[in-house]
Amino acid sequence: MIKINRHATLNVEYIGQDKTPVIIIDNYAENLDELADSVVGNGQFKPDEITNYPGIRSVIPKALVVGYLKPLMEVLYRVYKLSNHLQPTPKDNYFSLITKQPHEISAMQSWPHFDTPNPNLIAVIHYLNKGDHGGTGFFKNNKSGLERIDASTKDYFYRCADDYFNSLNTNTFHYCGEQHSEFTCYKKIAYKPNRLIIFPGQLLHSTLVNTVTDINGDPATGRLTANLFVEFK
Repeated sequence: MIKINRHATLNVEYIGQDKTPVIIIDNYAENLDELADSVVGNGQFKPDEITNYPGIRSVIPKALVVGYLKPLMEVLYRVYKLSNHLQPTPKDNYFSLITKQPHEISAMQSWPHFDTPNPNLIAVIHYLNKGDHGGTGFFKNNKSGLERIDASTKDYFYRCADDYFNSLNTNTFHYCGEQHSEFTCYKKIAYKPNRLIIFPGQLLHSTLVNTVTDINGDPATGRLTANLFVEFK
């Protein structure tokens, strides 16, 4: 079970042209080492065959999901101006490790992505392990000018992707870095152990993979994160 640190520090940053709020909470868990050790001892990691995540994942137990999310509800409703009649529903909650080498990833895994076109789905990432790992970058697509994707812009974004990849003479791709010909990285949030970041799942974002330290399937030493989503409906 996670124990929330009463002395955690919370900051809200308003990023991009739309000034979208992103919540950053440092020192979120009082028992970080115990939590990470539990994942090492009890995690059942398997390749992700559902999403484009380039690695392995282990389902977060339901009680732990509640422990993570319940203390965040007040701030989520307030910061994202969610109507009180909307009820939170956790979904797709996993511990995650990057395992694919750059030459193994697909075309879309080399691009910034969005989690959902749904404006009421919020993403939560908790950085768990110590070490020098890659953070998270937020991107604007240069061709479309889009920073976030909704139902009306999703098809256009995918057409931009198809046009770009069809113009290349290669089937080998690389993880997205801060510099990309098709995107501008307008915000970077560094990896810091016990840091929690929260943002709308519509935002285009990407892990800024450190290929030296991040591609590691060992939960004791890899880029171990808790990835949670909560939908308000």
